[in-house]
Amino acid sequence: MRPGPWNTLERAAYDTCEPDVAALLAHPGETLSGLAGLVAAAVVWHEFHRAPARGPARFLPAILALLSAASMLFHATFAAVFQQLDLAAIPLLTGLLLAAALVHRGHASRDRWPALFALFAGGGAVLPFIATAAGYVAVTAQALALLWLWRALARTHPAIRADLRRTVGLLFPAAALLALDHAGIACTSPGSAWAHVLQPHIAWHLAAAAACVFIARIERVLEGDARW
Repeated sequence: MRPGPWNTLERAAYDTCEPDVAALLAHPGETLSGLAGLVAAAVVWHEFHRAPARGPARFLPAILALLSAASMLFHATFAAVFQQLDLAAIPLLTGLLLAAALVHRGHASRDRWPALFALFAGGGAVLPFIATAAGYVAVTAQALALLWLWRALARTHPAIRADLRRTVGLLFPAAALLALDHAGIACTSPGSAWAHVLQPHIAWHLAAAAACVFIARIERVLEGDARW
């Protein structure tokens, strides 16, 4: 068991580079960098508030805020159960966007997107509690399928191309940093003064939050073109 107020909870199955702290925030750097998700949610809400979305995009600010809260709870405690909860929340985002993309591509009718969303989000949410690794596989598969669909949609919706390039340019390097982080590679030394500032997982949080702003814009354009 690790020291601190959360020592009665089982430690997370997959470690990160940031060293544990015997305090309310077990990983303070990773916890506070999770606030970037709330900033992204506020930016998206502000953009949508000026011209309200009518399709699935209208749920994105609330989902982004929920993802940020789940991430911060996990890193504050670094407990296994909250790592699973953090992973279980992500399919709310990927599942909603994937269901919408299938409609945009003509693979499903518009009235089917809630059922598709429930399938993707529900299935993805259950898997982490069966096996944490399965949760990572599920969200990765959904994200890759979404990017593939968006790549096809960019041919017929040129207005999303710039934001799609920005999204990919942020997410792929950030995902590589996340993988290095869980592998214990490229970590700042635990004894360094920068151990809670310069870590791959913190970079992942910042890049992913920025990408979410562009992701919301992509969905907004697609829904506008389809006149939801």
